[in-house]
Amino acid sequence: MAIFKCKICGGSLDIQPGESIATCEYCGTKQTLPRLDNEKKANLYDRANHFRRNNDYDKAMGIYETILNEDSTDAEAYWSILLCKYGIEYVEDPSNHKHVPTVNRAQYTSIFDDEDYKSAIQYADSNQREIYEAEANTINDIQKGILDISAKEEPFDVFICYKETDASGRRTKDSVLATELYHELTRDGFKVFFSRITLEDKLGTAYEPYIFAALNSAKVMVVVGTKPEHFNAVWVRNEWSRFLSLIKNGAKKTLIPAYRDMDPYDLPEEFSHLQAQDMSKLGFMQDLIRGIKKIVDSDESKSAVKETVVVNAGNANTASLLKRSFMFLEDGEFDRADEFCEQVLNRDPENAQAYLGKLMAELKVETMDGLVGCKEPFEENVNYKKIIRFGDAKLKERLSAIIDSIIERNESDRIENEYQQARISMGKSKTPEDFMAASKLFSQLGSYKDSSELEALCLKKSEEAKLDITYNKANNLCEDNDLSEYKYDSYPAKFAINKTEEAIRLYESILDYKDSAQRVQKCRSAIEDFKKRAEDYRVEQEKMSEAIRIQNEKKNKKIKKILAIIIPVILIILLLVIFVYRVIIPNGKYNDAVVLMEKGNVIEAYEAFVALDGYKDSAQKAESIRKKYTLEKIKVAEEGDSISLGKYEQDNNSGNGKEEIEWVVLSKKDNNVLLISKYILDEQKFNTTENDDSTWSDSFIRVWLNKEFINEAFTDSEENLICNTTIEDVLTTKDKIFLLSIEEAKLYFKSDEERRCENTAYSKYKCYGEDGNWWLRTKDTTEFGSYKSADVAVVYWHGAIGGGESGYLEQFSFIACGVRPAMWIDLSKID
Repeated sequence: MAIFKCKICGGSLDIQPGESIATCEYCGTKQTLPRLDNEKKANLYDRANHFRRNNDYDKAMGIYETILNEDSTDAEAYWSILLCKYGIEYVEDPSNHKHVPTVNRAQYTSIFDDEDYKSAIQYADSNQREIYEAEANTINDIQKGILDISAKEEPFDVFICYKETDASGRRTKDSVLATELYHELTRDGFKVFFSRITLEDKLGTAYEPYIFAALNSAKVMVVVGTKPEHFNAVWVRNEWSRFLSLIKNGAKKTLIPAYRDMDPYDLPEEFSHLQAQDMSKLGFMQDLIRGIKKIVDSDESKSAVKETVVVNAGNANTASLLKRSFMFLEDGEFDRADEFCEQVLNRDPENAQAYLGKLMAELKVETMDGLVGCKEPFEENVNYKKIIRFGDAKLKERLSAIIDSIIERNESDRIENEYQQARISMGKSKTPEDFMAASKLFSQLGSYKDSSELEALCLKKSEEAKLDITYNKANNLCEDNDLSEYKYDSYPAKFAINKTEEAIRLYESILDYKDSAQRVQKCRSAIEDFKKRAEDYRVEQEKMSEAIRIQNEKKNKKIKKILAIIIPVILIILLLVIFVYRVIIPNGKYNDAVVLMEKGNVIEAYEAFVALDGYKDSAQKAESIRKKYTLEKIKVAEEGDSISLGKYEQDNNSGNGKEEIEWVVLSKKDNNVLLISKYILDEQKFNTTENDDSTWSDSFIRVWLNKEFINEAFTDSEENLICNTTIEDVLTTKDKIFLLSIEEAKLYFKSDEERRCENTAYSKYKCYGEDGNWWLRTKDTTEFGSYKSADVAVVYWHGAIGGGESGYLEQFSFIACGVRPAMWIDLSKID
């Protein structure tokens, strides 16, 4: 059974092999599943789905594309890319508590026309296809609503993109700078999209129609930021990456990065080709607004010129318009040429020359002869079909000849390319199979160039390669196989004989190849010589064995006589030694231990009884003073010492009871001792749900330590020794058992090596990840857009505290990690 994260809520799904759909027991969503045929793919899906659930669509899409590179028939990967394209986020409907999709990246293209949707439907099974189609209908309806709203919005001139709040919820410096820019631009008459003001009267879930309308209508986007992470915040990146995508697809728009108090080389890599503006420079605001005016005014001027051309075209005759059109073609102004051709067709809808001009403008060629350079034939082009319909015979014949030339050229290029590929394949060939594959490529080319000769050569080399493989295999069997080096009756000798006989069989199958015949004779001679020497050796060994047997019989008779005398003596000595070590010495130690106990030397007495290993009633006496021993050890313990107190399951064998807990003394102050468990005792979650931003004061693990753990580990009298400790957090608490903070972990452990800790067998059994990591109680409150981190600091298995800029390990609080309980002991309560 595989474990996979729900792509809606992130809960764990139990998936049976072969399942393509599942229902999440946490959010109740019926959903499609990928083909989880290996652990690597499952990990990639979990990571990509995590990014998508947190609206980081670009990162998620990159991972889904990696999955498709490995398996281009994975329907779920195509569907997941589609969710990223349209920015699908699943939110809970408060009326029925079901998770429904919302669209954060609306597009003009219908989801049903998207190639990734078509691929998902193509490779899905019937169960998956039903879910894909139903959800696509829902998304398509949502998108239609977005487009309807956005169509009613007035166009914007400028879109200001920035991060509104920081990780603590406070307004950023970026927001202040963006506000200043907004007011300056509006005073100059520009219509500006500024989310803080433009969206203040809109509902949160209704932002997308207005953002979509603004992104598509704005001619300029200014991205304002004072920190690299602000430029890469999820929702900021979502806006500027969509704007760049529109530019990449041909939209006449301009993106201007504006930075302050940071190195421009830390701007996103996607801005490397753009001219960034330093907001700290004197006159920045005036220069920026002047540049925006030029861009906006230039676009309006071009639009006015275009309208003038259309109006004035009616006064020109058709011939003049055609002439102007072909002049524009010669200058490479294809859009203008197309406009003039349209004017001709408005007057003469059957003008073949006008359709020719439109064809050339569409294919971006400056002269008619340039059509020969087109990559593909254009007989299916609508303008070409109009030329054939309305043109004269000469024009049709010329265009037909051009198409025939393109087809002939492409076919020639195809054959030549296949010929060159076949030659490359032949050059790389080493095995018989390689040469056979190359010969097939040449056979498909027929008599093209020297293909027939090269086909025959490949077949010949294939046969030679087969012979060479057999010859080399036989040589390898004989290599380092000198039969004269082996003992005649050993297993290696028999193995060597078999190898030599196998080599003979191989050589005989290629007797006419190289020196195979001579090698057969050499191998046979070696076997015959070995057998003759083996027989001589056997006879000699039989003679030696008989002589040794007679000699051993004589020795055995002498030994029996000696043993009959010595053995009784040795037995008596052994009995005396056993009596001394098992009775006399232990009895003396036992009496010494009793004296120590009577004198009140509890520590020495206890350790002496334990060392007797069960002699008489030493185990019972040790147990009778174990509690006093433990308390006395605590009293005299110094920093760094280990002591025992309480019991907890540690060897993962509940049948033999709980084991004593070992503690390390971290500090002694006045009459109190700070202890931490020597080993990681258990694996527990800090909090129980994803995105739970609870801190120590209201965490799950605090409750577990001070209820379940303390009751399980200590007797009432032992628990009475534990102090109530004041813990400073968001809320101040008093706890008997607690976790160390980052500061305490650095104070009491002077190095990473000291902080390293091993798991008990029980905690390692429960470990979900890499063992050796253990919780601290310090909370990370880093914010990623609208997503607030639930990360808690831990100590790595190698002893380092956390990592990254914030100083915390990227450990989600809802994932189990190791527990090292800590507590203060009041020495004054020890009798």
